[in-house]
Amino acid sequence: MFKAVRGTKDILPPDTSAWQEVESISRRIFTLYGYQEIRTPIIEDSGLFNRSLGSSTEIIQKQMFTIQRDSDLFALRPEATACVARAYIENDLDKKEGFAKFYYIGPMFRAERPQKGRLRQFHHLGVEAIGSLSPYLDIEVIGLANRILNELGIKDFNININSLGCTEDKKNLAVSLRFKLKDKLTKLCEDCQARFKNNVFRILDCKNEACRHIVETLDLQNDYLCNDCKEHFLKVKSGLDALGINYKVLPHLVRGLDYYTRTVFEITHGDLGSQDALGAGGRYDNLISELGGPMLGAMGFALGQERLMLVKSASENVERSGLVYVVTLGETAKQEAVVLVDALRKAFVYCETDYEDKSLKAQMRQANNLNAAFVLIIGDDELKKRVVVIKDMHTSIQEEIPQDKIIDVVKVKIKC
Repeated sequence: MFKAVRGTKDILPPDTSAWQEVESISRRIFTLYGYQEIRTPIIEDSGLFNRSLGSSTEIIQKQMFTIQRDSDLFALRPEATACVARAYIENDLDKKEGFAKFYYIGPMFRAERPQKGRLRQFHHLGVEAIGSLSPYLDIEVIGLANRILNELGIKDFNININSLGCTEDKKNLAVSLRFKLKDKLTKLCEDCQARFKNNVFRILDCKNEACRHIVETLDLQNDYLCNDCKEHFLKVKSGLDALGINYKVLPHLVRGLDYYTRTVFEITHGDLGSQDALGAGGRYDNLISELGGPMLGAMGFALGQERLMLVKSASENVERSGLVYVVTLGETAKQEAVVLVDALRKAFVYCETDYEDKSLKAQMRQANNLNAAFVLIIGDDELKKRVVVIKDMHTSIQEEIPQDKIIDVVKVKIKC
């Protein structure tokens, strides 16, 4: 018997309904903020990620799924920012649109050790805004991530922010980090000892307990920032304050990808354990030019959909769906139900009925399992009186409705 590849997962009904709800709410909010959907291929030239993410990053060194085809080397996308940047440049969108705002929803791939909230095929929903250096764009993007989590009913999440500064600031920060870590090098894990030379920022993001303890003892302030970057970050913080968005400045927050500059942020949730990130994002003001495009500022974020589902409260996940379930008793009732179900669906009412000849009790149990909002009952007595019994599954109140009025009544009750 074949099984799903380790690190991948089938998303089955009724979980798919919860996924669709998250995607639907996210699309609505993205559109409200002026973002348009972009769909890029899941397979790209592997060089795109080597160039954008940095050859010393863990994604490139350990986690990329690559495919060799003759002399070509492809990769399954480990993230979407580089893909959107490539599409923006390749399709000359800087000449057609200039400033552009995109959103995406789809699968990503990393060869990681599968664990809670971390799969080899996982799903991101996120945004990329390309063509602006304004700190007010940073405020909008962080506010958008905050809005989506609120709309999804997710509570108790934390927004952490920091500024890496411009390219020169990052160089100064790297020098400062190496100086402060030099005497502690032998106490770092083997990976972080290699990172000390190749990508010192990744040490700040290490999950090893000993490394985290060392990082927490470092005195990191924003004194490496130039005046322009200090002013930029001050405006971002002031804007978030004005919007009433709770955040915390974490000097250790760097994000491990090479393309990040200036504002970076991460959203965490305590229910996720050690892998506590719901999502993250930041500025990447040099990436477009590094990939062959013009010099343009850009900002974005991605949220992990699997992790959103883990922290989304049970009450949100099983919310009454508006489903109407038609219960039938006897063959004549089944014949009547064919017409009734068809009429309800033509009226855009989400409707189901029994096709397994179940008993009344079993049909009611099925309606409850499907989280039906209302049940319509048709039996011999109802057929004689030309009525349909409607039962509210939340209050258990039921009443008889004339057959010719049932569609209108149902639409009102479910606010169709």
